[in-house]
Amino acid sequence: MIFALRHPSVLIGLVLGFFLGVALKTAVQRVVVRQGGTPRRLRSVGGRPPGLQPSGGWAAYLDPYGTVAAILAGVGWGPRPELRRRNGDVLALLVALGVHGALAAAGFIAAVGAGVPRAALGLIDPTWILQGSNVPDDLTQSVTLGFAMVNLACGLLALLPIPPLELGVVLWSRIPRSPGARRVAYRLLEEQWGVAAVLLLVLLPLAGQQPLILALINIIGRDILGAF
Repeated sequence: MIFALRHPSVLIGLVLGFFLGVALKTAVQRVVVRQGGTPRRLRSVGGRPPGLQPSGGWAAYLDPYGTVAAILAGVGWGPRPELRRRNGDVLALLVALGVHGALAAAGFIAAVGAGVPRAALGLIDPTWILQGSNVPDDLTQSVTLGFAMVNLACGLLALLPIPPLELGVVLWSRIPRSPGARRVAYRLLEEQWGVAAVLLLVLLPLAGQQPLILALINIIGRDILGAF
């Protein structure tokens, strides 16, 4: 988002889209995956009890690392929900995809209604909008495109198989079987190793090119926009 400062209109859309998308997703996740029971986390390795995410205040809706990633790279994530029901992690993933997907679709429909040619959507690189380049001059088109594109990017980010992202929580909560694998899973799920990995992949350029996650969002996002 910081690169979009040169285009305030698209920055408005990015900020609104990210905070509304993450807050709504988190609110729905809290209702869906925290009904009854006690928090279900990967069993502690080495005798230390796993920590819990804060359940109140601003931290219930915003993850500080995910917000920093959004500010610097244009895409981020919200806090991990406390899982209190069977398959709660799968439900959290479905909620993330559903909320971000619905908001992205609504934004793109609004952008087309504001005059963005439907055929032109498939020619847009998502990172153009996330970084405030090649954006329309029209205020409404820029705001709606920013709103839609940040939610598309956040939805795709949820499919990255690294915690704390939703698919990463699903996979690493289930795959480990051996003691060594469970130690790695514990580090990723409970000790912020996963957060560090995601931040590196979303911020660190590779051989002068875009960071890996942004490159993947571009590739998949263009295909989705082309089918819109």
